[in-house]
Amino acid sequence: LLEAERGAVDLLLTDVVMPGMSGTELAEVAAGRQPGLRVLLMSGYSKDFPEGMAPSGAPVLPKPFTPDALLRRVAELLGSPAPVSIRFGSRG
Repeated sequence: LLEAERGAVDLLLTDVVMPGMSGTELAEVAAGRQPGLRVLLMSGYSKDFPEGMAPSGAPVLPKPFTPDALLRRVAELLGSPAPVSIRFGSRG
């Protein structure tokens, strides 16, 4: 997607542990293509990351998380002063 995207990507959200390439490796590759890229890693591991998967200083959102927690963290990283709560599904 970074290769196909013509404009700048505002934020990369990726899991730390993925098949084939870790989220940290993906973030390094993506930042090489777009310097200054904001990265938010998510992980089910607390502080005990598998060897070679440490987030190297990037912000980490621990799993499980609520949609509101994700929204707050993304807004924080993008510099928004007040995130808007998003509700999914119909209520009525």
